[in-house]
Amino acid sequence: MTIALVVGALLIISTLSCKFSNKAGLPILVGFILIGIFLKRWFVFEDVEHAVSLCNLALLFIIFTGGFQTDFQQVRSVLSVSVVLSSLGTILTAGLAATFGYYVLQLTFSGAMLLGAVISATDAASLFSVLSSKKLTLKNNLGSILQMESGSNDPTAYMLTIIFLSMATGSSQNMWFLLFTQLVFGALVGVAGAFLGRLMLNRLNLEIDGLYAALLVGIALFIYGVADAVNGNGFLAVYIGGIILGNGDLVYKRLLERLFSSLSMLMQIMLFIVLGILCVPAAVMQVAVSGLVFAAFLFFFARPLVLTVLMKPFGRSWREIAFASWAGFRGASSIVFATYLLSSELPYADYVFSVVFFVCLLSVILQGSLIAPLAQKLDLQDEEGEALKPFIEYAREVHNELLEVEVPFGSPACEKSLFSLGLPEELHVVMVKREDKYILPDLNTVLRQGDVIALAADEREKLLRIQKFLNG
Repeated sequence: MTIALVVGALLIISTLSCKFSNKAGLPILVGFILIGIFLKRWFVFEDVEHAVSLCNLALLFIIFTGGFQTDFQQVRSVLSVSVVLSSLGTILTAGLAATFGYYVLQLTFSGAMLLGAVISATDAASLFSVLSSKKLTLKNNLGSILQMESGSNDPTAYMLTIIFLSMATGSSQNMWFLLFTQLVFGALVGVAGAFLGRLMLNRLNLEIDGLYAALLVGIALFIYGVADAVNGNGFLAVYIGGIILGNGDLVYKRLLERLFSSLSMLMQIMLFIVLGILCVPAAVMQVAVSGLVFAAFLFFFARPLVLTVLMKPFGRSWREIAFASWAGFRGASSIVFATYLLSSELPYADYVFSVVFFVCLLSVILQGSLIAPLAQKLDLQDEEGEALKPFIEYAREVHNELLEVEVPFGSPACEKSLFSLGLPEELHVVMVKREDKYILPDLNTVLRQGDVIALAADEREKLLRIQKFLNG
C-alpha cells in the first residue's frame, strides 16, 4: 500500500469515527486512540524517539493554536486566576500526585516525582475538543478560565518533567539553572519571535494568500526550535508567541485562524493515533486497579482540593469550583510527557507510562462524557452564548459571498465613516463588531482600529479587493 492510500484511509476513518463518537456520547478523541490501538497490529515504532518527535510536533501546533485563538480581551478579567491555576495549581497537583505515587503505589522517590510531573497538567487538546464537540458555552467566563489554564499549564508540567527526569537519569545540570533557562529563555524567545513574526507577516507582500499560512507555520516551528536550542521551554515559547500574534494586527487574520483550527484538528488526530500505537493494551490492563485508585484520587480529591484553595480567594462559587474540578481532563500532554520516560531506560518507565495512559483514557471517556450534563445540572451552561456562532458560519445559508475583515493599524479606513469610503453600491457592510459589541452600521458609522467588519457581495473578487484596501 502506498503512503497516500494509508494516510487518506486514516483521515477518512478518523473523520467518520467522530460521528459515531458523538452519537455514542463520547469525546471524539476516544475514536482516534482506538484507531491507533487497532493499527498496532501492523505498525510499531522501532525507535520510541521517532514517536516522541511526532507527539512533540503535534502538541506544538495544538498549543500554538490555543494561544493564537485566545481572545486576550475576553480572558483579561480572569487572567489572574488562570495564571495561578496553570502555575501554582499544576505544581500543587504534581506534589499531591507524587505523594500518592510514593506512599500508595510504592514507587521510588524519583518515579513518584515523575508520575506527579507528567500527570499534573490538564490537557488543552482534550478540553478544546470536548467543549467544541459538545457546543458547550459556560457562564461567568468559566470556559475562558479552563481554556486558559489548560493551554498554559503544559509548559509548567513539561518543565517539571524535564527537571525530575534530569535528576532521575543523573544529569549533572543544575536544577535551578535549568528552571531559570526554561522559564526566562522560553518567554523571551516567545515574545521576540512573535514580534518578528508579526513584522514579517504584515510587511512582506507575498501576493499569494496561502503563503501567509505557510509563513505562520514556519514562525511557530522557528519559535519552538530556537527556544529548544537555547534550553528554553519550547511549549511556553509557542504559547506566548501564539497569544501575541493572535491578539495583534495581522493581515488575513481570520483566514489564518480558520486554517490553524483545521491544522490543530489534524494534529490532534495524528497525536492520539500515535499514542494509541504506543499503548500496550495488556500492560495497561495490568495496572487497571492501580490506575482506578489513582484516577479516583485525582478526580475526587487532588483536583478539587487544589481548586478550592486557589479559586475560592477569587470569589468563585462552589458550583464553579465543582465543575472546574471535573473539567480538569488528563489527556494527550500527560501521555506525551510520559513517553519521555520510555526512552530513558528507567526501571519504572513502562509502569508509569501504563498508569498515565489508563488514567488519561479514563479521564477523556468518563469526564468528557459527563461534562455537558454536569454543566446543566449545576446551571452553568450559557444557553444564549451557545446559540451564537461566528458570522462567517452563515455563509452557507445565503446566496451572497460573505467575508469578515479586521481593520488593522494604519488602515486608510481608520476613523472614517462608511459614507466617506465610497464603497461600491453592490457591496454591503452588514455588521461591525467592536470589542464585545455588535453594531448595525449606517453610512455615518465611523470605523476604528480593531473593528471586525462583516461584508457581503455577489462576487468574492469584490470582497477581496475591499479587504486589500482595508489592509492598506
